[in-house]
Amino acid sequence: MRVCLVLPFLGPLSMFIKRRTAKLVNKFYPLVDLKIIYKRGRTIGSLFPYKDRFPLKCNSYVVYKTECEACGSSATYVGKTINTIYERFHGSNGHLHPSSTSMALLEHLAANVTPNCEFIIDIKILDTCAGDLKLRFAKSMHLKHNKQTLNTQERSIPLKII
Repeated sequence: MRVCLVLPFLGPLSMFIKRRTAKLVNKFYPLVDLKIIYKRGRTIGSLFPYKDRFPLKCNSYVVYKTECEACGSSATYVGKTINTIYERFHGSNGHLHPSSTSMALLEHLAANVTPNCEFIIDIKILDTCAGDLKLRFAKSMHLKHNKQTLNTQERSIPLKII
């Protein structure tokens, strides 16, 4: 019978414990095959991440979902951007820019009875991809599986299963 024992690694003390435990198990339980596995313990570096995380508005090459905070899941929009999320929403052709050609979010804001309707507060990143084509496929899959109400298209690229 094989038995695995996981212990924290404590340096030379671990080797002493391994020899001692193996001798005792062999003496009292000769049919047991003891395997001692050492696991690295916590270090100071494991408690503190060494890289800073980008703020949400600085992420690019993402598929995102935004939900109207006032309306909840009844007003959602799934989109993709190769630019930063901030540029996608506030840039010259962004969702919330007055001269924007993508009007779904602006129309919702204008038609909403609640004056505090705000999209930019509740943005979730659904997926990240390395290129635009992969983003289009990812967006199409999320449009197919996530119920959204403000998107006018059903997919970003045709999904064909061979």
